[in-house]
Amino acid sequence: MRTALPPEIHPAHATTFQALRHRNFRLWFFGQLTSLIGTWMQTIAQNWLVYKLTGSAWDLGLVNFVGAIPLVPLTLHAGAIADRFSKRRIIFLTQASMMALAFVLAILCATGAVRLWHVIGLAFLLGTAQAIDTPARQAFVIELVGREDLANAIALNSGTFHGARVIGPAVAGILVAAIGVSGAFFLNGASFLAVLGALFLMDATLIRRAQPDGTGRDDLWGGVRYLAGNRASGSVVLLISLSAFLAMPYYVLVPIFAKEVLGGGAGGYGGLMSAAGVGAVLGSLYAASGGAVRRKGALLTAGSLSFPLLLLAFSFSRSYTVSILLLAAVGFAFVIQNAPANSLLQSLVPDHLRGRVLAIYVSLFLGLMRLGGLLVGLLATATSATAALAITAAASLVASLLVFRKFPELRGME
Repeated sequence: MRTALPPEIHPAHATTFQALRHRNFRLWFFGQLTSLIGTWMQTIAQNWLVYKLTGSAWDLGLVNFVGAIPLVPLTLHAGAIADRFSKRRIIFLTQASMMALAFVLAILCATGAVRLWHVIGLAFLLGTAQAIDTPARQAFVIELVGREDLANAIALNSGTFHGARVIGPAVAGILVAAIGVSGAFFLNGASFLAVLGALFLMDATLIRRAQPDGTGRDDLWGGVRYLAGNRASGSVVLLISLSAFLAMPYYVLVPIFAKEVLGGGAGGYGGLMSAAGVGAVLGSLYAASGGAVRRKGALLTAGSLSFPLLLLAFSFSRSYTVSILLLAAVGFAFVIQNAPANSLLQSLVPDHLRGRVLAIYVSLFLGLMRLGGLLVGLLATATSATAALAITAAASLVASLLVFRKFPELRGME
């Protein structure tokens, strides 16, 4: 069932914003935007807190890596849960859990009791909640808009994530400088009320739940067998996994670039991350446009090659202005790599396997990105932040070229 375009969406923009004609998706879109602003505030504040507590690139990487540990034992179970139960209920429970964890960290910081082991422990618990939440959240989109608007909805979802990157880091930089990290953590906890409210207000009769095919929703290995036997889907997962491990952990080093390479503080760090967010928002709007939706393979190719190349250029920059511009371009390239990859994968996967396949995809994405954060932190400790980023960006570029050589059909996918 499809609803009419809301009056605020002009027909001329229907191609870019067409998924917003679905009432449930509108609630999800704006609820997620509010909540993700808080999440980005916490990400920035947490990295700054760890760097302030220890001054160690290794510890920055360690905290990011710990959140990936629950992904390994929970991946297959999370996918089966998403395929078997109501995704809306799963998301509600996991988001409420993440809200509670944010408030705990806020209290620890406000009372001055926070220690590194607290941050590590809470990162582990947050990773546990995210391991269950993310596959359900990814697979929930098609239930809100249907297959016909899926690519547009995924791009707009990416826009909410990266739009939050524009606002969250900037606000976090101001809050950390003015009242300390506890304020950012508290506001993140409060922001979860927006997405919880959106889930509560959704019309359950408009949710298009996928019907099982009768071959076993409890089959934990169904997603693994599908990816192993499907060349198209497997190549997409391989490409993004390599990028997640080698290129995407660049954000771990941004606090060091802000302070030691570019001579800034918390405000400068927030500015750099916001620049990446601005570029990503522009990338999301482009990815949501009609032409981009129809050329997913070409967009995926352009993003996969330009993303590490721009990171390599950023590693050599010593100008704050140039670094801002480069990170804006990095954000744009990141989205035009990942939005079409997600859309291609969801369009290829059968409905009854979507939760399990996306659980593997998301777990590889998040797990390898955090493992890559540990690697880049180790490299930065052994050499320097600039050398570590240059090495991993160059390796990512080479890896992407090799994947496209092995799977040339990726470039022509639609």
